[in-house]
Amino acid sequence: MSLQELQARLAAADARIQHGNDERTAGADDKARAISEEVARRGHGGARQLAAELGVSEKTISQVVARARRAGQPGRRLPSDTLDRLLAAELATVPPLRSDQWEALAWMVRGTFIDVSWIEEPGELLAGEIEDAELDPALDPAQIAQACRGWLRVQALAVIDACQRDDLAALPVKE
Repeated sequence: MSLQELQARLAAADARIQHGNDERTAGADDKARAISEEVARRGHGGARQLAAELGVSEKTISQVVARARRAGQPGRRLPSDTLDRLLAAELATVPPLRSDQWEALAWMVRGTFIDVSWIEEPGELLAGEIEDAELDPALDPAQIAQACRGWLRVQALAVIDACQRDDLAALPVKE
């Protein structure tokens, strides 16, 4: 692996870590807003009641309410599971391949470093990897490559995701 490839992989890992940290912060802010709204809804003595019900101190409730004030209103964001749901929906539209072809494609995907540059033409890049691999002719690599080239961008990314997660059961199989 070249230094440039290592740096790209480290940058991708750092981006995932930052995304996780951002999600954790957003979740804590959402939780704080929910508690703050409930305290306000209950009115006088609401913080004490809620603290008792949640099994925390009034000081903790006070700190959470202060966090909610600092957090402000949430920005418009898609639900956190939007990407997973989108990829699952796209997999349902992918034309089927034989199970042995999916297995070969998954094997190839798991052995390939896929970074953000794949966003532009994932189907074409997959097809190139299939053509460069020395696959058993019985798998009909040309058919797999042709299928990859025929996928829309999101379909190809959905296939890559399923292969990376080793979720071949999610891929449509030609009987």
